[in-house]
Amino acid sequence: MPQQTITQYKNAYTALYGGTGLDRRITEEQAGHAAAWEAARQLKDSEMPIDEDELPYTLKALACQQADQLLTALGLDYLDGQQVTRHAAAAAACIAPELVTA
Repeated sequence: MPQQTITQYKNAYTALYGGTGLDRRITEEQAGHAAAWEAARQLKDSEMPIDEDELPYTLKALACQQADQLLTALGLDYLDGQQVTRHAAAAAACIAPELVTA
């Protein structure tokens, strides 16, 4: 995966979780990317054994769950939840191979 894509996910994560205030110009795509990155971070930090065959499905499910939590917890209910979830699932599919090699 191109490093630019990983950087894009990290930047979206930082914009949502790392700032002192939320930028109301956050897009559905950025929110989805941040949700997927947070799900990957939590999965990696959990130190649970990772089944490489199931990882894409596990990460996708966690990313979609994280997207729902993100919308509620950070007050991003003005975003289209279905689009955020779709972007989270797509980003999770791109991040999964990186977790296997990490």
